[in-house]
Amino acid sequence: MNRFDQLPDRPRPDDLVVEVPAFEDDRPQPEPAPPAAAPELVAATEFARASHAPATIRRTQMRAGVWIAGVPIAVLVVVAVVQVLLAG
Repeated sequence: MNRFDQLPDRPRPDDLVVEVPAFEDDRPQPEPAPPAAAPELVAATEFARASHAPATIRRTQMRAGVWIAGVPIAVLVVVAVVQVLLAG
């Protein structure tokens, strides 16, 4: 009898549960929002907080996009210059 003739038993649900220990969130908490009576102040505070934030995903995507588009374009420019110089 081939060992692949029969399917294995179903796993027990208890075997699929993974317990993750709790941890204390030690990240710095944002400052509390100003009173809701001043929406302009809330918007200005959020804008000022975002302007000093570390690099965001958008900046990382822009950097990656420049590399992805820039490197092939630079290679094509070098190949074109070499062909022009060798043709003359």
